[in-house]
Amino acid sequence: MADPHIKCDLDILDKLTVILYRSAFTLAAVIMAIIGSETNTATPFLVIVALLASTTVHIYDKRFRWLIQGAGLFAAIWFMAGLWQPLALGAALFVFSALSIKEYFCFKVKALLLTPIVLAGFWFCLVFNLISIAIGFAVVGAALLAFAAFSKWRMPLHFDIGDKSRYQV
Repeated sequence: MADPHIKCDLDILDKLTVILYRSAFTLAAVIMAIIGSETNTATPFLVIVALLASTTVHIYDKRFRWLIQGAGLFAAIWFMAGLWQPLALGAALFVFSALSIKEYFCFKVKALLLTPIVLAGFWFCLVFNLISIAIGFAVVGAALLAFAAFSKWRMPLHFDIGDKSRYQV
């Protein structure tokens, strides 16, 4: 994962991917704020931003990067195939759960450790048609993702990249 203590020169692609990654967290927060009451409308957008976030994340270890990217790709393919939509949504939520854990390990933002629990709670309640509780989880999930986005936007762009020589291909 990126190291905030290392400041490397960023090219235009580095800057673009960091901005897209942070924008995906911002959009995910907005989408989570409405997904509890507008699930069918909001799900495709959450799948899109999960794919965006998963393909622009900077993680040194290729195993974790591929796991997150694979979940984002799975969410998009599953959704486009028109199969059981909640599974695509679950994969998209997994992406943001994994990225929240990644952000915790990178920058020690402890509140982010709650994100996977909250997003899983939302998904579980949605699948079992506990809509009122799902909306509550969605609102908390939106707040956590907004906090992550706010925290990320406050950091210099190079914090997301770290040491370019450490990335596994």
